[in-house]
Amino acid sequence: MSSPLSKTLPLFCLLSLSSHSAGAFEWTSSDMQVLHGNDFKLGDKDRTTVTVEHSNGWKYGSNFFFVDIVNRNDVGIELYAEVYSYLSLNKISGHDWSVGVLKDISLMTGLNISNKPENDNFQAYLLGLNFEFSAPAFDYLQISVSAYKDDNVSHKYGTQITPVWSVPFELADLKFKFRGFTDFNIGNTNAAGVFSILSQPQLLFDVGHLAGLKSDKVYIGTEYQHWHNKYGVKGVDEHVVQAMIIGFF
Repeated sequence: MSSPLSKTLPLFCLLSLSSHSAGAFEWTSSDMQVLHGNDFKLGDKDRTTVTVEHSNGWKYGSNFFFVDIVNRNDVGIELYAEVYSYLSLNKISGHDWSVGVLKDISLMTGLNISNKPENDNFQAYLLGLNFEFSAPAFDYLQISVSAYKDDNVSHKYGTQITPVWSVPFELADLKFKFRGFTDFNIGNTNAAGVFSILSQPQLLFDVGHLAGLKSDKVYIGTEYQHWHNKYGVKGVDEHVVQAMIIGFF
């Protein structure tokens, strides 16, 4: 039997081929992050995580994925990945359907997958809508609402609601960025059917700009991870502050 992680490769290839079949990418954005924190729950308390993120836009929508890599003392290499593809109503129709602050609506498909031993080689699928908003203070502001199916929860579906944001700001000519996401998981998104919240806001300082180099390329900062009912385990609440560095390329 192939491992769940091996199934991510065809999906990555599908996203890439579907984008290129409609023309070259309109834009791309990639970054690599290194984070370190302690007091994690359910397993090794002290962890260093390497995260790779990539997003791109194409003729009919956009794609996004990230991969977390953790070398844990208790179980070895842990991998976790999320992959999403979005089909834009505005792009497919060729018409601007924006209303007020609502900029666009996209059909969203997603795959979450990992080899985490605490979560039985987790794999879940998402299908829903992503709402993109036009907000002057934000680099981006989106909220997705999707049906959520965990392979470990038979014949049952839950709901995930996820706001995602990025806000640049300046203090005394120093540049910062406040960005992150929050997953609200409702219903049968885990075996216990327990409501859970995972939030990872980041406060980042643009060190490239301070050093006189190119701005918006290298940041240092912190990420606060709040996980209420982690993995659907009632009463397991995680609060971790991580130091981090991130480079965009």
